[in-house]
Amino acid sequence: MESTEGIGEKWKQIDLDLDDYTNYNDEIKQLCDRCSGVRSTGPCSGKEKGKCCCNPNGLPSPLCVYYSPRIMGLLNGEKTEFDTAREHWTALDPEGEAEAEKIADENRKYFDEVLAKHPEWGAFFTRIQHLEVGDKIGEGAQAEIFAISSSPRIVDVREEVELVAKVWKAGVSLKHLERQWPPQVMSQLSQETKEYPFTNIYGGIFIREGEFKNRFAFVMKRYVCDLRTYIDQHQMLEMLHKKNHGPPLKHIQAVYEVMLEVAIDLEILHEAGVVHRDIKASNVLKGDDETYLSPGSFLIDYECSVGVVGTRFWRAPEILEQLQKGVCGCDMVFTKKADIYSFGMMCYEVVTGCIPFEGHPHNDYSIVISGERPPLPDDMNSELRSMIVECWHQEPLSRPNASTLREKLYTLYGG
Repeated sequence: MESTEGIGEKWKQIDLDLDDYTNYNDEIKQLCDRCSGVRSTGPCSGKEKGKCCCNPNGLPSPLCVYYSPRIMGLLNGEKTEFDTAREHWTALDPEGEAEAEKIADENRKYFDEVLAKHPEWGAFFTRIQHLEVGDKIGEGAQAEIFAISSSPRIVDVREEVELVAKVWKAGVSLKHLERQWPPQVMSQLSQETKEYPFTNIYGGIFIREGEFKNRFAFVMKRYVCDLRTYIDQHQMLEMLHKKNHGPPLKHIQAVYEVMLEVAIDLEILHEAGVVHRDIKASNVLKGDDETYLSPGSFLIDYECSVGVVGTRFWRAPEILEQLQKGVCGCDMVFTKKADIYSFGMMCYEVVTGCIPFEGHPHNDYSIVISGERPPLPDDMNSELRSMIVECWHQEPLSRPNASTLREKLYTLYGG
């Protein structure tokens, strides 16, 4: 992923004209917009009565609910964009990683003789005939994302779209990788009648030459960026240009809309029998529109969820308890209700711009297991707050299901 000096070119390309949809009062532009004179109640979490706890230069105090050590590190030049991205990389089953040996010939043979000839999934692996990998545009724990430098020939797909290749890192065993694919997902991807969120994946291909020789890739539709990147960019631009900070989305309708779209995708996955295991803002793609996150924001990274054990403090307490006891990923009980908890943490990202428990030691799970949750803004919509808190319930069975979330958010969005 590209490093950033101040704000990189990629950030400038999707910069928003904030003045088009945000009304600022010049007199209070230097203060946090949640603890300024605009609101008599509901300040950021450190405000004394009648005072702002934040700095007069527009930067948040560590007591502010919108304070992010990651963003401050970027502003101060102490971190690069790559550094902050690693903080929300997916955690994998350590035993699974050890099994992924560098056996290129075996991978090629497995692709040709097993996957391409699979009685149900074979069309998915033969749909794309040729691929030229271009510039690297992103990276995760298992794979790297590259632009596709020329349009591949895709059998039975007439739609013209810009594509990317999600290329698995060298040394990953294709046989092991297949074990991460939920059969329900592969069945959907093999059908021409697939529905969202399955429609953004066009096929799988084995790269046979060039720099990425003997590596497997999924070919996907390219989007502007992921939601986490969007939030980081917005927060940076807000502090640098507006000398202000606060929620990443100023319009509550935009908040409801992106949450609703992810809830719809989660409901579809759950109805198909797929547990995502790793819901977070960086696994939500931003739509094509330059002003709002929608239309087209939807959940990704469901295609390799088996064996994934989630990400840091997006994980539910029952998952962290199992990790604390040393349960390996293959034996871990990971339910749809764990996805609901993670959905609540994604909502926290959308509302505050922060990631869960920033700065807390990554291997100290007691903070979540004991029942503590990140702080939410005092003046947020009470129904939205209640929904997020329900998602965070310590008892899995007390959390709502994806259908209920979709219904609540549809009501909020429509209202």
